[in-house]
Amino acid sequence: MQTLVFISFVIFVGLVLALQLSAYWRARRIVGSAAPDTSSVDGIAAGERRRVYYFFAENCGPCRAMAPLVARLQQTHRNLVKVDVAQSMALAQAFGITATPSFVLVEDNTIRQVHLGGLNETRLKRMLEAN
Repeated sequence: MQTLVFISFVIFVGLVLALQLSAYWRARRIVGSAAPDTSSVDGIAAGERRRVYYFFAENCGPCRAMAPLVARLQQTHRNLVKVDVAQSMALAQAFGITATPSFVLVEDNTIRQVHLGGLNETRLKRMLEAN
């Protein structure tokens, strides 16, 4: 019986790791490609050549934890664009988003960087500000 539980646990962990690796490799594949049309969500960031898209879901715990930081940084960085994946499903699919939260750096209409998961303030500011 213990062997069966152990084998089930190993299979479960393997599946979770496979899903995480799949999301990671999908995110890595889009770096360097042209960004899809984001005019429906850009708002005041439309004129910026460097934009960071924050893909989130309302029912995502890590997304709720990121919400105060993102709201605070949006006050000083107009190039931070929030995208609710439930409201903009086609855009999330065009970017290849398979996990939330996700941050996508677009510069000169080219995807430069993708980060899956939460970010601290320093790393997010680094994405927002030009080098």
